[in-house]
Amino acid sequence: MREAEGGEQGRLDEAVSGSDDPQTGSDHGSREGWKVDRRKFLALAGGLGAAGVLSATLGPRLWEDFFGSTPPPGSSQKPSVSLTSVNSKRPLVLVTLYGGNDGLNTVIPYQSAVYESNRGNLAVDPSKVLPLGEGYGLHPAMTGFKKLWDAKQLAIVQGVGFANPNFSHFESMDIWQSGVTGDPVSSGWLGRWLDATNSSPLRAVSVGPTMPTLLTGEKVQGAAIPPGKLVLPGDSTEQLLFDTLSQISSGEPQLLREAAAACSNLVQLSRQMGPILSSTSSTDPLHLSNANPSSLTANGGAALAIADGGGGQSTSNVLATQLSIVANLILAGAIPQVYSVELGGFDTHVNQQPTQEKLLGELDTAVTAFVDALSNTPQGHGVVVMIYTEFGRRVNANSNEGTDHGWANNVFVCGPAVGGGFYGEPSDLNRLQEGNLVFTTDFRMVYATIFDKVLGVDSKAFLQGSFKSFSMV
Repeated sequence: MREAEGGEQGRLDEAVSGSDDPQTGSDHGSREGWKVDRRKFLALAGGLGAAGVLSATLGPRLWEDFFGSTPPPGSSQKPSVSLTSVNSKRPLVLVTLYGGNDGLNTVIPYQSAVYESNRGNLAVDPSKVLPLGEGYGLHPAMTGFKKLWDAKQLAIVQGVGFANPNFSHFESMDIWQSGVTGDPVSSGWLGRWLDATNSSPLRAVSVGPTMPTLLTGEKVQGAAIPPGKLVLPGDSTEQLLFDTLSQISSGEPQLLREAAAACSNLVQLSRQMGPILSSTSSTDPLHLSNANPSSLTANGGAALAIADGGGGQSTSNVLATQLSIVANLILAGAIPQVYSVELGGFDTHVNQQPTQEKLLGELDTAVTAFVDALSNTPQGHGVVVMIYTEFGRRVNANSNEGTDHGWANNVFVCGPAVGGGFYGEPSDLNRLQEGNLVFTTDFRMVYATIFDKVLGVDSKAFLQGSFKSFSMV
């Protein structure tokens, strides 16, 4: 087994089974550091117009709270876990690939006769594969990832999964996002971290219209922000009412206090992040201006990808737009430490080759541009990007030039602070179960690494057990 360290790994259950039809896979669900230079920020946010807005709405206290490292305003409760020195404003970016990306045609065992015979026409031409070593190579569309690999900034964790897998998009994604394989829970693996550290909702941000389970806690939830401009509804007079509604008075009923707290979070989000979000169209760290203009909306953004596993393809530059927003926030020194973005459309039951080539090209372009934009900056040189999907695909191609739902897969971890190479143990193509790759690496080992090495907390408090961590970070 490739290198892992620390803790006791949870037992890997050898009895792996699935509950849906493995031939069709048709089930679709049932279950401190650097402070920003203010002149730099004002330039980023669009000039002196932003200065007037910020000076009128933030004030010095909230400015320092948002762009420094002090606790959120009004927070009196102490965290239930202590943070180590590792937690030094190292940004974590989670990229969710919805639909179940085909890992076999992403990290390709191109020297395997078993792979070629099972994939038939879907097998990637060995002469076009981007070699990595040990008999594996990347999909031809992932030239940027190959450069990250050669720079030793890309880690590939192989054979990742969990015991008793299923073929359901929603149940599998729920397991990944909750970090729990037993009875379902309502909190996410990072939501429990938000709870335990008494974090502000602005500590973890999802770029998109919904809040993913992974950032949902019992007491604290992350913030969901749109990929375009962020403004409060109504005219200026109506917007002032939000200030009144957000005032929390002692003696008020619990429901009113909760409503006031929610409104306060909305006001904070609008005032503190609004100028940065509005600047995305004019501040272009990922060079989106070089993209096809027809793929961008009027404000420089793009529609979010389909995220329900339904197989739809995304609008071009969706992921690059989301990561451009994240880059702007990180470069501005904003307080979020965790960011969540997404790309959908990987449910490739039919005509997989062109769909996956397009999507992997988008992933490659967006992530490598993001890492490159942040690598040599004081705010972003420690950034860690983790890329995962809910399950892999079956080894055999189906009759529709596609692949059906499977089990084990790969996880990518990349960034200037990442030690590149292979981690975990690859699934054995000669030891399939029901035609599927069997997991060898518990997905919570990846999470343990994130907790221990990036967030600087003991992972046992959040993963219902002790799992080894890798030395990739």
